[in-house]
Amino acid sequence: MAIIRLSELKQMSDEAMQAKLAELETEIGREKGLIESTSKPANSGKCREMKKVRARIKTLLGQRGVKA
Repeated sequence: MAIIRLSELKQMSDEAMQAKLAELETEIGREKGLIESTSKPANSGKCREMKKVRARIKTLLGQRGVKA
């Protein structure tokens, strides 16, 4: 998954952001499973960046008044 900038997120519709949020949730869960099973992530920065993007999306949805 590519890194999504804040300016790109602001241009997205609410439905697109919710779809991206669902995609991120599944990918973060998959990464957590890999970390737990192998005890060493292949790319630790990727997981951290995905969490940041998830937080940005939730924040923007909250500011727009949409339940995340």
